[in-house]
Amino acid sequence: MNKSSNKKKEEILALIIRSFPIYEVQQICIDSHRYPRRRNRLQRVGLFQTKEGAKGAMHEYIKHEKKCCETWGGNYYADCLGYFIDEVPVFNRFYKIIDDKRPNKCYSYTADGELNDCAALDEFGWYRDRKVKDIRFKEGDIVEILGFDYSELAIVSAPPPSKEVYKQLAKRAKELHPKQSFFMDESDDCYLVYTLGEGDTHEHVLCFNVFRPTRPVPAKIATQLKEKLEEMKKTYGEL
Repeated sequence: MNKSSNKKKEEILALIIRSFPIYEVQQICIDSHRYPRRRNRLQRVGLFQTKEGAKGAMHEYIKHEKKCCETWGGNYYADCLGYFIDEVPVFNRFYKIIDDKRPNKCYSYTADGELNDCAALDEFGWYRDRKVKDIRFKEGDIVEILGFDYSELAIVSAPPPSKEVYKQLAKRAKELHPKQSFFMDESDDCYLVYTLGEGDTHEHVLCFNVFRPTRPVPAKIATQLKEKLEEMKKTYGEL
């Protein structure tokens, strides 16, 4: 192969959009301890070539953190809510198609490294439904939800759309817009919850951002959350 052929090949390769995933492990650190709302921050543990490597590193990190707490008299569970492992695509150059790529896969784990949840999307990044066994919470359950820099207690009003609900929504969309395709995305794979506060405090929280409370819920707060749910049901009716 001559030099001109080599150059042409290099030019073609430069035009091809190539990508490969890496996996970022982040610890969800707790910076304050007052319920129902606490300050949190994400601390990067590391970047890894494979998901298996990321999980292995997370478990080794957990062992290290627990050992340090034992040595220095700290409370590991008071300072760690859990972990994230995010699949992050790496591209060789920018192109507009990158803006339309499917959502990154995100997995959340408990403070002990057990799987908490992940987005239930198909290979194209669309939401179809969740298996019943994968719906962890039901109406009335008290959970801890993650925001940008905080976690907060909330009460579940509705779980993610089931297969039956998906079919109903798809049918309704077809009737209203016969020529359009019906899709649900990552934002639809969520729990409808209510937090404490005045008025309508509802939030739609992605499933991997919903955890079981990491410490006992005071009876007073549990009662207030249940009263909030009943208040909203009376105001807006049953879902």
